[in-house]
Amino acid sequence: MTISTVFVTPSMIRVRFGGAGLEKFESTGIPDERLRLLFGDGTAQVARSYTVRAFDPRGPFLDVDFVVHDGGIAADWALRAKPGDRLRLSEARGWYGPPTDIDWQLLVADMTGLPALTRAIEQLPAGTRASVIAAVPDRADEQIVPTRGDVSYLWLHTDGSRHDRARTVPVPSLPEAVRDFELPDSPGYVWVATEASEARSIRKYFHRELCWDPRSFDIKGYWRHDKERWQQRYAQVQHRIDTVREQAIADGKSGDELARIVDDALENAGL
Repeated sequence: MTISTVFVTPSMIRVRFGGAGLEKFESTGIPDERLRLLFGDGTAQVARSYTVRAFDPRGPFLDVDFVVHDGGIAADWALRAKPGDRLRLSEARGWYGPPTDIDWQLLVADMTGLPALTRAIEQLPAGTRASVIAAVPDRADEQIVPTRGDVSYLWLHTDGSRHDRARTVPVPSLPEAVRDFELPDSPGYVWVATEASEARSIRKYFHRELCWDPRSFDIKGYWRHDKERWQQRYAQVQHRIDTVREQAIADGKSGDELARIVDDALENAGL
């Protein structure tokens, strides 16, 4: 049940849920844990995945941050939400899992991944060194949260350009900014949550070009640009992709290795 709504920044609205319906909810405690929210009536429901921004079992209260944008069923619901409105939700699961023997972290996100990124920063152990690369519409959408970690930020403002010696320089994409980031020589961990094609590009950089151990990064696509058109194109090659996936599974492939094989098949198909 909806308890309250508040704008965190001009492009992010936080909805707090509470009530008896949350009494059986169990948080994993993982910063990027996600659950599925069901929108619509009982006959026509649409599911969308969202990050658990915060959970307090004493309420119980559960906070979910929604990116404000045109045409999104979830964003439209959040903008209209009022106390007493209800949604169904699923169990939560997350992926963020830095190894214990690292010296630093690189956390990368666009607006959709920012709720998980800020929660991860809040939960950093004392003295943990972390660098953030985040893409937001403008300065007003930057979020700096309390932390015991040693955190530096690079904000990319996607609705304009940065100025360098009177020249207007295009804002780099997240994959470009990640490539420009000077990786420390010591062991580290990379976490990324962004648009699917950008996530694939970044994963390719660490997995294939740098040959990083997959245990040292978690890179997830949270959404897909021009999803409807992509799905139309995917439908034309789905049988081919499914065949590649099924053969890989039959060969004993799983996890990141399976994801890499499917990524290659999608790329070869022009997706």
